[in-house]
Amino acid sequence: MRVFILLIISLNVFAAKIPTLCEIKVSEKSCLSNYSNWNYSIKITNKNTIEVKVKLKPLHLRTGYPFKFKDKALKELIEKNTRNSYKLLPVAEKIREKSRGYYECIDNVLNFISVHFEYSTSETSPFRGDCNTAAETTIKILALCGIPARIRYVIKLENKSEVIVSGRKLHAVVEIYYPQHGWVFSDPVKYHHFIPSNYVLVNCFNLLLGVKFEKKKCLKKKPFTDILKGKTIIYKVPNLFRFF
Repeated sequence: MRVFILLIISLNVFAAKIPTLCEIKVSEKSCLSNYSNWNYSIKITNKNTIEVKVKLKPLHLRTGYPFKFKDKALKELIEKNTRNSYKLLPVAEKIREKSRGYYECIDNVLNFISVHFEYSTSETSPFRGDCNTAAETTIKILALCGIPARIRYVIKLENKSEVIVSGRKLHAVVEIYYPQHGWVFSDPVKYHHFIPSNYVLVNCFNLLLGVKFEKKKCLKKKPFTDILKGKTIIYKVPNLFRFF
């Protein structure tokens, strides 16, 4: 029995090292670009290859709380996100009171969102709505706690031969600033302090509505290895596709 369990674990670990290779046909050229932060990078390696890497390494952060920012842009971002957020102030005050560190405060905010937010297509409130509402509520509470964050958009690619981008494929995540590390992605309802590598960062999501992704020769990812992967996923597109 022990030998069988070790064999299963070994197979999954080996599978986690295999990148997912896809050929993707895309018609929109202006919505993808090189970008990297502490736990994510998307790189256009040549005219027909997109390379996405994610890092699942834990954040080592001992920054005290509250933390005062000297950077003008970060302070302006906090100020911007606190506007029209008075309804969320009681929530932020409770989180601030029990937070003893910068990382702990962020973790408390993300945990609060994941527990109290409900997805809904018919009703919108700070804790009820779509992914964009969840991201907006998250950055507002973080701002009330004195932490800068911003909303970013990704396409969630699936293991299907053809994916047409719709509102369901587009997804809002948050990018939070951590002293010593810089910007870090989080999906507030599902993934904290990281996002998986099938999340493709886009700059102008509205232009991608209706765009077709045709994927070929994709290796199917097992559920166990999907959550463990900190590896590279490579997406290949035809030479007709131009990024620049």
